[in-house]
Amino acid sequence: MSNHAQAIVPISTWCYCSPELGYKGFTLDIGVMAEALIYYETIFVNITDRTQFATFIDWFVKQGQYDKFLSLVSDGVIQFYDYSFTTSAVSKDNITSIWNIVDPIQEKPNSFEQRFLYHSSIESVLSTGGQRKKLYSTLRGKVIEVKSTEFKAALQNARSDHKEPRRNAVILQAFVDELYRFRNLGHPPQVESKVRPSDGLDKIQWNISFDELTKLAGRELHFHEQTPFTAGAISNRLLWSAANLNCDLYLSKPMSVMVGDKLYESSFRALKTSSAIDTLQRTVEFPNVRNLVNEAKLNLDDILLIRGKAGKFRKWLQSEGERDRDALIAYHNEVAKDSGFTKTNRAMLNLFGILGGAAIGGIVEHKVPGIPGAAIGAVAAAGTEYLFDIAKRMNQDWKPIIFGDWVKNRIETLLDDLKDKEGF
Repeated sequence: MSNHAQAIVPISTWCYCSPELGYKGFTLDIGVMAEALIYYETIFVNITDRTQFATFIDWFVKQGQYDKFLSLVSDGVIQFYDYSFTTSAVSKDNITSIWNIVDPIQEKPNSFEQRFLYHSSIESVLSTGGQRKKLYSTLRGKVIEVKSTEFKAALQNARSDHKEPRRNAVILQAFVDELYRFRNLGHPPQVESKVRPSDGLDKIQWNISFDELTKLAGRELHFHEQTPFTAGAISNRLLWSAANLNCDLYLSKPMSVMVGDKLYESSFRALKTSSAIDTLQRTVEFPNVRNLVNEAKLNLDDILLIRGKAGKFRKWLQSEGERDRDALIAYHNEVAKDSGFTKTNRAMLNLFGILGGAAIGGIVEHKVPGIPGAAIGAVAAAGTEYLFDIAKRMNQDWKPIIFGDWVKNRIETLLDDLKDKEGF
């Protein structure tokens, strides 16, 4: 059964996660973590590197809330989800490939403590040995560390996507749309791509200048030609993680777009339905917690105050069957009033996933070219196994809810091409 009491929350900023903050020099979106604390009993925070982890700890320390942070970890409210490998696109001779890269330390079991906690950046935040010792002991058993071998199918699907011109365009378009929005650049250009064979490999040609995009993105975001391919693989691994944990996702944009597209594609291709994935987008009388936290206008005490009064949100998420959407809106108004935040700006509530109580249906037979009658579970086409495994979990007991912006008509156009190819 889906555990809607828990959610994975990636908070490192980059081109596909809170790029507006990254553009301004923020390495973390603390605000998205704060929002997730309000909606979920437990959040699995994902942070990319050691200096960012130290910045995260420092957010609590600067408020005099280090001990409260340790209590939140001890109580299981905040835990950490660590990818003990690096997913990256690599380019050589103008040919790009995608890999999960592992160093000798990452290969070791339970390496998070060695990789993250013994770093000099932690010492700069926690000046005394006693403070650091408390951190070490508190985090033991509160970190989920996953290895690259668990994500082979997710990586293969990203490689398969890399060969699809329209998929490449969709991935880059998600970033371009967000870049043009926060830079106030007007209507974004329509991205197109072509895949050309080159010495047995696939070379991507674009109708858009990556040099120009790099200039628009600025130095802080480190955008380059391999970034979209990395984004596709990372969105796959996030969705795979949530499926393995039977939990939800709390995402910033445009990563929410990427994950939404893949979830929709999985249901479309394996379940032969486009109605399973639903959206909820409403303006609510509620503070924009994410912005207010990132602007240092709300602190941890404010967040925990709202969390204490927001049990109705969490109960709504954890309920089975059809969820009363109007009730959720009313809860926001009520909690904002009770918390004393009625004079702050209104916020947008964006959710998608399996929001209703209707059954999804059965997994269809997956035909593999050249192997008559082959079905998923026996043999799977390269890159497609991942989609069917995601769909199988949806069909069984994983009914994900994902916080984030997503518009399904972006992916609908792409999937139209599959109707004739796969017998729709």
